[in-house]
Amino acid sequence: MANQDTLYFGFSSSQHDPAIAVVNSNGELIFAEANERSLKNKRAWNSVPDSLGSVDHVLDKYSDKKNIVAGLSWSDKSLKWSPLILWMIYWIKRYSFLFKNGKTKTAKVYENQVLSQSMYKAPNSSRNMLLNLEYRMVEKGKKILIKTGFDHHLCHAATACYTSYFEEAICIIVDGMGEGSSIACFSFKNDEIQSLGKNSTLNFASLGSYYAAVCWTCGFDPLKGEEWKLMGLAPYGQRDERFYNLLRPMLQVKGNKLVQSKDYRKRLNELLLMKNQFTGILGYANLAFTGQLVFEEILFELVESVFKTYGGENLILSGGCALNSSCNGKILKNTSFKNLHVPMSPGDDGNAIGAAILAYKKDNPGVKIKRIQTPYLGSEIKDKSIHRLLALGKMKGETIENEDVLMDVVSNHLIDGKIIGWVQGKAEFGPRSLGHRSILADPRDPAMKDKINAMVKFREEFRPFAPSILHEFGNDFFEDYAYSPYMERTFQFFNKTAAPAVVHFDGSGRLQSVTKEINGRFYALISKFHQKTNVPILLNTSFNVMGRPIIHDVEDAIGVFWGSGLDVLVLGNTVIVKD
Repeated sequence: MANQDTLYFGFSSSQHDPAIAVVNSNGELIFAEANERSLKNKRAWNSVPDSLGSVDHVLDKYSDKKNIVAGLSWSDKSLKWSPLILWMIYWIKRYSFLFKNGKTKTAKVYENQVLSQSMYKAPNSSRNMLLNLEYRMVEKGKKILIKTGFDHHLCHAATACYTSYFEEAICIIVDGMGEGSSIACFSFKNDEIQSLGKNSTLNFASLGSYYAAVCWTCGFDPLKGEEWKLMGLAPYGQRDERFYNLLRPMLQVKGNKLVQSKDYRKRLNELLLMKNQFTGILGYANLAFTGQLVFEEILFELVESVFKTYGGENLILSGGCALNSSCNGKILKNTSFKNLHVPMSPGDDGNAIGAAILAYKKDNPGVKIKRIQTPYLGSEIKDKSIHRLLALGKMKGETIENEDVLMDVVSNHLIDGKIIGWVQGKAEFGPRSLGHRSILADPRDPAMKDKINAMVKFREEFRPFAPSILHEFGNDFFEDYAYSPYMERTFQFFNKTAAPAVVHFDGSGRLQSVTKEINGRFYALISKFHQKTNVPILLNTSFNVMGRPIIHDVEDAIGVFWGSGLDVLVLGNTVIVKD
């Protein structure tokens, strides 16, 4: 029986993308947020999971509960090896000059720099973590019942499985590196997750690490999560046999796991030495295209191997590699699975949810978890903050309480070509804006993409924007359309002229399916726009500028509004128009 005076906190405790999630005593997820938002530090590399400034407002909000059980997204079994790994990295880096082959030295230095960065200040047990939380708990007269570390890939699986609609599925985790390998498989049935076997030895073969190396070679920074840029650049290139013959043999699928080729490091060297060899970003387009193609072929082969071993119709995919939306949109076409679910946060931030759920399940065996259907799990901007802004910020804002009138006013601004910062309710959890912390525009204007990239987002001109579409019209606009609530996959447009600002160079779009039940007010706005234009789509991109996290508070929103080419800011029911 659940203790009604207990909350279950989950922490993503990786060296990047720390996050906090809260499950209540009934097994319901009631909060989830990446720390990067409150810290104003994109990806929050090397920040503790319970950083002061992130954990405080969560505790304040749920201060009526006495006891907290805390789950972490790495097991103690794995953490205890951290000091040894750091010691080995130190000596390998220090004596890298001993490698006789200069090319091998290049790869060795690169690999160990990446590994040492990812292990920076790594703890050796869960007891050495959550010290800020402990301090605040003592301060408030509460106590932590237990701190438990859970297997990293199991946390990925828990987040993915309990956000799915499937009663039964195979879950595959593919990321940069978990606890001993980059791949894990699970079965999900009767509300329980079971491991389908793990590697008995350490396996460094990694699709995520491979893609990061291609990303770095093309001039992007994987530590900043710029694999997104590689995906955006890929459609501008074409298959190059030189690159394909270099990259394709690097990783092979054997027995539902990945293995490196014997000459992996030699091939990695040849790839890394291409950095700065081509002129301009578009000079790397063929490498980006070929690198993406190889990623897809390997992932499809892995998924199909798992299907042949375990069968089933439903696939749940998670881990950092599941952020590759271009690949996700092709999985069902290229494998034998019939249905696919990718969670709103397949990366390490999402593991906070998994850790919280696993902590609850450990305390309450046999109790079913309520399926998580909404991505709107984060902080809200309070009305008093908006009122203070209007009173002290020397800005004129119109507050419109009638929702239909508000939708009418905002849709008219969109039709007039205005670019709108749109802030509603609780923030989305995960890396994508889904209609609560969004920048919105009319997708019918072919010049809108370049305008927003240049004047609002301040980013590369090849970067695409997402179409948010009313779910019931999905089949009218996209080939092989499937419900995609989290912008987790791309599909090809049937008609590229109806909404040219959200059609990528290859005719695809990374779409968000919008429903009245889940998306509420955002659905109402698109519906009003559809009534007036006969186009059930809006251009949707995250409310931030390049290199910064999605906005967290009123101050962030105003900073982007006045520091960019936004024309209108909508904060709840308040509309502020820039003169």
